[in-house]
Amino acid sequence: MDLDCRQMTGVDYKCSNISTCMENSHKPSMVKIVFYLLNQQMCKLKDIFVNEKSLAELLQETNHDLESVLANLDNFVISNRRTDELA
Repeated sequence: MDLDCRQMTGVDYKCSNISTCMENSHKPSMVKIVFYLLNQQMCKLKDIFVNEKSLAELLQETNHDLESVLANLDNFVISNRRTDELA
């Protein structure tokens, strides 16, 4: 998978791997992690939950951008929809 450093970290460092990309980023760690997961299409906003609300719902309710919401989080959970749907 290709890295999109600009989207994940705010700056294009032409990083060859995720470790270098994340080390160079000035963004808070929660922001970096979620941006990486979204960038690599490992999940969607509706799959990431904070206190039982999806990030998609939180964004609609707060009227803030994703980075602002993420910067104020202490933790989040990523739902494994595929497993849930098979059960």
